[in-house]
Formats: sequence, structure tokens, C-alpha cells
Amino acid sequence: MSSKLPNQQMHATTLLAVEETLREGGAEITPTAYFATLMSLLDQQKSDPEAEDMRSAVLNLLAIVFPNIPVGVLRSQYTATLSVFTTILALQPPPTAPSMRSLVTCIEYLLIAQDAAAWTDTATLKALQTLLILSLDSRPKPRKRAQEAVRNIVTRPPLMMVVHPGMKVVVKTTLQILKESGSGVVSAAGSKDKDQATQMILHTLQLVRMVGKAWPVEEFLPLCDILLHLPKLNNPYLTSSAFQVFESLLSPKESPEAPAVIRQEETPEQTPTETMEQIVSRLDKITQVMSAVLELKPNVNDATLMPLWLDVVRAGFVESSRLQHIMKKAGHGTQIPQEAIIPLVQLFKVIFPNLDSSNPVSVHNATVDCLKQLISHCITDEMIDAAVHEMKINRGQPSKKKNIIETISTTIKGGFDIRFQSSWLGILDILKTFFERLNHAANPLLVSFLPIIDELRFTPAFTQKAHLDVVLSTAISTVGPRIFLDTLPLNIDNPEERKRGRAWLLPLLKSSVTNTELEYFSTTLIPLADRLNQKAQECRENGMMKKVYETLIGQIWSLVSGFCDLPVDMEMAFTKQLAERFSNVLYSVPDLRPVLCQALTGLVVRNQAILASSDSDEILERKYLITKEEAQRNIELLQQYSRPYLMVFFNIFQATLPQFRGYLLEVMRMFLSISTPTDLQETFSAVLVQLNTALTTVQPPVQQGDAPPASHNLMDLADIMVPYVDAQSMANLYNVVVSLFANDADAALQKKAYKIVNSMAETETGRVVLKSNLEELMRNILDTTAAASATAKRARLSLIGQVISLLEPTDLYFVPSILSEVVVATKEVNEKTRDVAYALLVAMGQKMKAGGVISAERVGDMEGGAVETPASISEYFTMVTAGLAGTTPHMVSAAITSLSRLLFEFHKDLDPAMVSEMIGTMHLFVNSSNREIVKSALGFIKVTTVSLDVGVVRPHLQEIVGGMIRWSHEHKGHFKVKVRHILERLVRRFGYDDVVAFVPEADKKLLINIKKRRERAKRNKKSGSAGMDMDDEEETEETDAKKSTKPLYMQTTFGSAYEDALYGSESDLSDDDEGQEEGEGKVQTKKSNKKKQGADAWIKEDGDTPLDFLDRTVVSRVTASHPSTQTARKVKDLSSAFKTSSDGKLVIDDSDSDAGEAEAEEADEEQMELDQAENNYLESLKSLDGFTRGQGGKIKFNKTNKRGVVGKDEDTEMMDAGGPGPIRSKGPKEQRPTKGLGQDFKAKKAGGDMKKKGRVDPYAYVPLTSLRKGAKEGLSLTNKSKQDKRTKPKPTRRS
Repeated sequence: MSSKLPNQQMHATTLLAVEETLREGGAEITPTAYFATLMSLLDQQKSDPEAEDMRSAVLNLLAIVFPNIPVGVLRSQYTATLSVFTTILALQPPPTAPSMRSLVTCIEYLLIAQDAAAWTDTATLKALQTLLILSLDSRPKPRKRAQEAVRNIVTRPPLMMVVHPGMKVVVKTTLQILKESGSGVVSAAGSKDKDQATQMILHTLQLVRMVGKAWPVEEFLPLCDILLHLPKLNNPYLTSSAFQVFESLLSPKESPEAPAVIRQEETPEQTPTETMEQIVSRLDKITQVMSAVLELKPNVNDATLMPLWLDVVRAGFVESSRLQHIMKKAGHGTQIPQEAIIPLVQLFKVIFPNLDSSNPVSVHNATVDCLKQLISHCITDEMIDAAVHEMKINRGQPSKKKNIIETISTTIKGGFDIRFQSSWLGILDILKTFFERLNHAANPLLVSFLPIIDELRFTPAFTQKAHLDVVLSTAISTVGPRIFLDTLPLNIDNPEERKRGRAWLLPLLKSSVTNTELEYFSTTLIPLADRLNQKAQECRENGMMKKVYETLIGQIWSLVSGFCDLPVDMEMAFTKQLAERFSNVLYSVPDLRPVLCQALTGLVVRNQAILASSDSDEILERKYLITKEEAQRNIELLQQYSRPYLMVFFNIFQATLPQFRGYLLEVMRMFLSISTPTDLQETFSAVLVQLNTALTTVQPPVQQGDAPPASHNLMDLADIMVPYVDAQSMANLYNVVVSLFANDADAALQKKAYKIVNSMAETETGRVVLKSNLEELMRNILDTTAAASATAKRARLSLIGQVISLLEPTDLYFVPSILSEVVVATKEVNEKTRDVAYALLVAMGQKMKAGGVISAERVGDMEGGAVETPASISEYFTMVTAGLAGTTPHMVSAAITSLSRLLFEFHKDLDPAMVSEMIGTMHLFVNSSNREIVKSALGFIKVTTVSLDVGVVRPHLQEIVGGMIRWSHEHKGHFKVKVRHILERLVRRFGYDDVVAFVPEADKKLLINIKKRRERAKRNKKSGSAGMDMDDEEETEETDAKKSTKPLYMQTTFGSAYEDALYGSESDLSDDDEGQEEGEGKVQTKKSNKKKQGADAWIKEDGDTPLDFLDRTVVSRVTASHPSTQTARKVKDLSSAFKTSSDGKLVIDDSDSDAGEAEAEEADEEQMELDQAENNYLESLKSLDGFTRGQGGKIKFNKTNKRGVVGKDEDTEMMDAGGPGPIRSKGPKEQRPTKGLGQDFKAKKAGGDMKKKGRVDPYAYVPLTSLRKGAKEGLSLTNKSKQDKRTKPKPTRRS
């Protein structure tokens, strides 16, 4: 309603009228209700020529509603609805463009919803024909909307139909228009008729391109005949559009992006796919079309048509290859016609010359993309296998008749000729795709490319080394490091003068080696590293060479992770000698431990991934040269070494500091997962025996930075092994660690004990063990409450949560027994501990809400009462409320905070009377004299204000406002800010008048200020400034507050909705607005809470004068805020805030009549004073009388030359005691004008000064220039003549 546009005002008025009608009739506001009301209104206005504005508004609203209307409604009201739309379409004059777009949208969704029977009706086909006519409209936007509607309709056929029944109408209409318009172009006598016919063809081709993927196969050839004749008209636009239609027709049929329709009355059924007969027919048609398209090759220098022709070739042959693959996979490969076999050799010979350097760049790019797609999709596995078989027969010698792969390789090799130099990057991309497609078959088919790439990399003229490295990386991963390094050796062991050293290949090998031969690493690279290590030992005197050799050794050993990434020869290569060598390196070379552990982890992970793969052995062997059976044998081989390796890992683990154990934890978990039960049992028993020994041994105190004691390390090892051991071993571990709950002498050990039991609870076996010992565990937890250290508090609370989840309905006595500890934990200093405590409170509430029995006899501190009490959420709240009677403010505050969290979670499950009683009780604590209690009570009120219904809070509004207002004057602990924020929320929910009625007269100025700020924020939003509308923010907050209703246990945080309600979005108004006067009319933007991005320092410049960075005073121009914001910021002139007497003295009024306004503007005044101080400081640096302090503490005054600007030719320097001598300037430096004191009073045109309103007189500013260094000009303040003035001696250098 606030819009000034008439059409938007009409839309808003119509919507309000419709909603009012629905409310008066008592109908529920749903999409169906909107549809019925709007269609009734449209039916009344459908024939009135004067009601165009009303029809436009109704159609716009219907276009919004239609996507959400159920299919059953659209089908039942189909005839009446279509009749109304048809009547509107027949109006004269026709509807406007916006109305037409909305009407097309409505017809689109109406037709999509119809079933196959409705499409036999003539009215339905006529509606589709109407959309086809509109898709050729001269108006661009209605035409595009109609074309999209036709596409969405025909690509969404009714259920159990492959081709849409309306597609026949589309095909017949478009073919007829194309034929007639094509004839019109040929026979047109005048240019006007010819242009109209051309325009009609372009619009029709655009429609055909959009529906191309739904075009019937039997109508394929007639359309292609027309498209093939269009290039003969010698119109580049028609030719371009024809090629685009070809690409659309030949592209794979994907799922259409049609609008979703709600199908509530139907069970979803899958639309049948194409039959084999249709696939064969489509393949035959594509073959014929592509044969004709190849004859239409445009000029290679045509930067417009050639890329389009290449796109058609790419799309057609890729689709043909896809269809052939489907037929072969289905066992119908014999039905593939001979003509359909893709002529890859001929294509490469025809297309590859386009990469000649003389051709346009767009042709190069399209050619590269086309060839890459042909290689990826049209080279079949049979072609690759035949080429490999033929090379094996010929023993690597070239055959007399080249196969397809050899021919393509020869063509690509020819691309490295000098005439293709500008296209070398694209040719490298083609070669990379070639390597990827051949995969492991690249050895031996593409090995001959490696010397070419190597030679190109050493060519100085070729600067794109990064592209070559990408191709080399792909070659390494496909050919394999053995063949690659045999062809391009490293030459770093015994380099000769005539051999190139290729140490730069080591980083490429690290990132590329995978799925290769592990034997090559063990037999070639490890000995190479040993030889380099020997050379490093011999270079004791030459430290540089020693460092080089050590670097090379590290790079060689870093390759081990790639060689262990699914090796193809693991059974043969992973011998006992190699396993022992890995163990020795783990012990002796700490720097190589991470990479070796990563390699051993990869051995387990990748073989397990092969076993879990859903692919067949044939596919796995082609991709990875390994089958599932071989992967299983690899796992069994690793099982033989699992226990020895675990012992190695355990020993290294205990010798490594905790912060560097990440890689060890991962590799230990992997080997534990594949270990046999016997090995696990023996290993765990050994760890448990050592743990018992370590716990009984007195450990010396550990200094910071030292390795932790053995007991701590063994506890960590036991924690790692928990998920893999059996029930008996876990029970033995439980008996050991549960006794450590009371060990308050070692907090870290106690924490690890809690963590181990938590790990047990996360496994099925562990939960069984804990459940069998649940009674003992609960009693142990209760008995060790006092011994729990702060370090172990979080782990202890997590364990309590696990126990809560295991409780039976008859064991709920544990909840009141442990409740006090959980409540107090909500006040812990550690944030994560508080989060777990809040989550645990909610989990306990969920358990109590589920029902059960609380036995009073089993609760230690429960006095009197029934023997058994039913568990309920109300009883739980009663337990928590008992904490309000705590003896310490800390306990009371914790109880209030816990109640606020629980009320936010369970307020819908509580009796309103109980909620009202809690709110009333909280008034007592708001009036408390203890700030900690009051702070929690204010948080409780804030939560109730946000989460509870208005009807529940309104009866307590007077007590809430009256209790809070007394804290609005308290500045400590941010009480004033908290009260103001709560009042803002109350004003949003209850209105200003209801809240201000309960505010004392003396405190109403705070409410008045809030009201002004809200009104200002609304005005700012309407004027386009940043800010939030209060009503929108209230709705957002309430919506977010109601999102989280599920238990929050085991989450990292206790719920973002509660955090937002209690802490987030503290104020919707900027604090800067508080001191702003209402009549100023300024637009104040809200401060952003986002983290600053980019630089946090700027340099101020003087106009257009370049900044001299060699100037030692440049440091004075560095500022922490953007210079534009400093100059744009309007700083209040403090000098005009006081009256002045006739002699210029300030007259300060001590009256406190404006105390209320002063308090409201307190924050702004402080900021203004800071800004004024900053400006004064900057002015002192830039003015004529200022000085700067340079290097060594030198003080340099700004010197004025005859032109009144700061000069650098005469430096006046002063030295601090002990500072270095002055450094004089050796020549003239650049002069920059500087604004002196009083310059703002200088007249712009006249020769003197001028007075400014609200400012002191100009003569009040007296420059002090004449006081320093005997200036020749200036006013003398000492009444001495120039001869009597002292001259300052020139500074001299100290010897």
C-alpha cells in the first residue's frame, strides 16, 4: 500500500479485499481458497473493457497462486477456468504485456495438470495453439513467456506417456510456419516483406530450439530438411539459428526443467523410458542428419558460423555414441547400422586443421572443445583394447595399417608444429583428455608423447610451463611412474653433463602417483634415497650440498603415499623386508612419520573402498586394474602385519607430544579395524596390564612441554581401542577406569576416565556393558560429585547425559539426585561446558516428559513426600524451581538461568497457570539487591518476552515493567542496556501505549527515546536507507525462536534459537541514533556487526598532490579509518555549544534543565569528543605550527615559505637527549600546501576574513608562527622589536 505506482496499489488493494472476503466467510486461507475467490472475481470482470487494471491485478495474483494449487482442483475446475481465460484472450484490444504474461503462466500450469484424457478434447488443443501463436508475438517479453510455457508443457507428458500428445500440434504448426516463411523469404518482392518473413522464421526457430529435446523421432527428418535449406538463404542469422536448433535436437534428452505441480491425489509413477525401437530409429535419423551437416561446413575463418557448426558436430556424434553404448549394453550391438559408426579419423582430419594459428580465437576454442568431447565419448573401449592388442603383437613396432588410436595420436603430434603455435595450449588440453580417456592403456599407446612434452618444457620460447605440468601429471597417473621415469629419468644420482637433471619432476610425482606398482618404489626409489643419504653424509664440509641432498631424500620418501594408494602388485611388493624398512624409518626418522602413516592408512582405506564398491569386477579391473578378490587378499596380507605395526605405533605414540598425534590416531584406527579378534584381544590385554602397572606406580610431576606420563598415554590408547574390543575386554577396562572418577589429585587422568566411559556408551557393545553396571555407575557418579575437577566437568556432564539416555522409567530417581550439579554447571566459565549443561537439562526434561516413576526412597536428599512420584515435565520444573531457594546467589542465579532455558524449550507442554506463577516469582528476584541474581532474572524476562504468547505475558506486564525500570539507571554490568532492549521488545509486542502506561513519569523519557528511534528507523527504511523494520524483525525473531523444538543433547551448542532469544540481536536500533535530534533530518545507517574486510589502515592525501613516500612525515598521514568517512562525518562543534561574552570568554550554564536530553545524547557526545580530539591531533600535524617526530626521535617543525605553504628547503630540527644527529636535505623537495589555523575564515573571493554564523570572530585565532626561529613576518606577542628577538642557533652535528 505504500507504493506510489498505481498498478502495485491496485494489486495490494485487490489482495486485501480477497483476504477480507475469506475472513468474513470463515474460510481457511489456502491456495485453493485464493484460487476460488480470484477466479470468481475474474469471471465478473472478464468482458468489461474498462476493467483492465482490475483484470491485470487478479491475473498477477493468480499467476502467483497457480503453482501451489493441487492437481485435483485444477482438473475439476478445468473447463470453467479455461473458458474464462479464453474469453480474456479474445478481448479487443488485447490484454497488456504484463497481463498477457500472467495469463500465459496460468494457462501453462492449468494444462500441465491435465491427464491424457483431457488432451483428446478440442478445447485443450486450441489452448495450446493459442500459446503457439503468442510464442510468435512481436512483443519480446510475452513471446518469451509463451515459448517457455510451451516448452514446459510438452516436456512434461502425462503419466505413462513418452511423447506429449500436444507435441503433434506443435510440430504441425512450426513446420507449416517454417515452410511458408521460408518461401516468403525467397519470393518476397520488397525488403519489408522479406524482413517480416525472416523475423517469423527466427521466432519459430527459437521455439523449436526450446522444445527440441521433446521433438518426436518420426518428425525428425522433415524438420532437418527445412533446417538444412536455411543456410542456402545466405542470411547469417538464419544459419546461426539453424545450427542452434540442430544442437538442441541432437543433445541428450535430459530431465526437463519444468515447473513442479502438486500431485496430491495421485501416486507417483515413473514415466517409461525410450524403447529399443525408438533408440534405433533415433540413431538412424541422427546418422542421416550428421551426414548432411558435415557437408555444410562453413568457412574456417567465419568466427560466427564455424563455432556453431562445431557445436552441432559435437552434439550429434556424442549423442550417437551414447545411443550406441546403450544398445551394446542391452545386447543389441548387432542392430547398430554400419553407417552409424562414428568416423573419428575423418573427423580429426577435417576439424584439427582449424587450430592453425591464422584462424580466429573463437574457432580455436570451439575446435578444442569439440575434439575433447569426441575423444571422451566417441573412443570406445573396444578401440582401446584393439590398439593395445595390436601393439603387443607388433612388439611396440608401428604397424603398416594404423588403427584409430594411432591415427589420432599422429594427428595430435602434428599439432606441435610451428604453424599451430598459437593453439599449443588447446592442443595440450586435448592431449590431457586423450591420456585420461585411455587411462592405463596410455602405456604403451601414448608413451611417445613424453619426449615431445619434455622437449617443449625446455624450450625457452614456451612460457606456459604450468599447462605442461598439468599434462605431465596426467601422464604420470595413467602411464605409471616406472615407464615415465624410464622415459624421462630424474638424473639426480649421477648427473652427467649431457643429461638433463629433472629433480623438478619430484613434486609432480607426489601429486600424481596413484594406483601403480609399489615394487618400483621399493626396488628403485628407496635405493636411490639411500645413495643420496650416503652422499649427504659425505658432504660434511659443504653444508649447502648436504641440505640439497636431504631435501631430495625427503621428496623421494614423500612419494610413498602415492605408491601405497591402491597398488596393483601389493601381494608381491609388500614383503617382510619392506614392512621392516617402514618400521625402521618410523623409529629413526621422525620427520617421515606423517607421510609413512598416511601411506599405511591409504593401504587399508583404498582396499576397503574397493570391497565396498557396487561396481562389478570388470569395471573395477578396467579402472583400477584390481578386483574385489584381490582387494580382499590385500586386506588379509595387512592383517598379518597389524599387530607388529600396532606395537610400533603404540611406542611412537607414547614418545610423541599430544598435539602432534593426529596422524597416529588415524593409522591406529585403520589397523585396529582390520585386526583379527585374537590379535585385538592380545594387544588390548597387553595395554590393560601396562595401564594397571602405570596406575599403581607413583608418577613424577611432569613439567610443561614434557611428554605426558605413561598412565596418560595408556589411557589414550585404551580410548582408541574401545570401539574394536569385545564385551569382556570392555568390562575389564570399565572396572579399571571407573575407580579413577574419585582421583582428584590428577585432573587429566580423571578427565580421560570419563572420556573412556563416554566412548563405551557410543558403541553397542559398550552400552550393553554400561547397562549391566548402570546402578553402580549412577552411584559412583553421585558419590564423586565433590571430587570432580573443573577440567573433567565437560566429560562428566557428557557421561551423565549418556546415563540419562540409558535410564529405565523406574530409575528416574537419578534425575533429581544429579539435577543440582547440572544446574550449577550452567554457570561454568568454560563455554563448551555450559553448552553441554544446557543440552543435558533439555535431555533430562525430555526423559521426564516421557514418563516414569521417581522413587523418593532412592533419592538421598529428598525429604518426606510420597514413596513414588509420577514423572512429568511439571514435576521436573518443580525440581528446578527448588533451586530458587538456594543459600548462595550463585545457586539462585543458576536456577533462574536453567528455568529460562527449560521454559524456552517446554513452554508449550506446561500449564499456563504454572508459567504465570513462575513469571510472578521472577518479579521478586528482579527486585533483588544482588546483581548476579538480577542479571539472570532479566534474562528470564527476555526469554518470556520473545517465546511466550502475548496473552500469557500481558497480565504480568505491569510487574515486569515496574521491576525493570528501577535498573534502567544502573550502568554497571550493562543493566541499563539490557533493560532498554527488553523494553524495545515489549513495545514491539504490546505497543507503546500499553507499555508506557506502567512507566513512572520520571522514567518516561527512556520510552520516549525508544519511540523516537523506532519512528526514525521506519522513516529511514522508507527513504531507502539501511535498517530493519521492527515488525519484520519481530516476526523473524519469533519464527526463529519456534524452530528448535527437538532435544538438543549431544549437540555442540545448545540451540541457536535460544541463543538468539537471550543474546542475539540485542538491539534493532543503532546506538548512534539515541542522541540524534528528531528535527535534524539526517539518515543514520545502522552499524554493521560484520567483521571488517580488507585493510584496516589508510593514507590521507592532499587533493591532487602526489604523496611522497620518502618523506619522513608520511607516517602522520596514516589513519585507522577511511579518509572519506572522516571528511564526511559531521562533527558537532563544541565551541558553539556555549555562550560567549562580549570579550570572547565562554559562559557555561550550570542549569540541569536539559538533563534528560543530555542523558539521551551521552553516547553521541562522547563519540563527538573523540572525533574532535582526533581532528585536533591531525590538524596539529598538518598546520603551519605543527611538528612531527621522525626517525630517532627527531622533532621537525613545519616550515612556511614565502607562499605560505610548508616547505622542505629549510629544515628546523630538534633532538631528544641521546638522539642521533640531524640529517639535512641535500636538495629541494616537493612542496605541498597545508591548511593553517584560521584558514576556514578566509574569504574565497575577497582579500580578508569573514565571519561565520555560530562561530567566534576570525581575529580570535592568532598564529604562533612568529614565536619560533625569528620569523621575518607575523605578529609579535612580546612587544619587542625585530632586533630584540632571539634567533635560534643552528644545530650542529655531534662528533
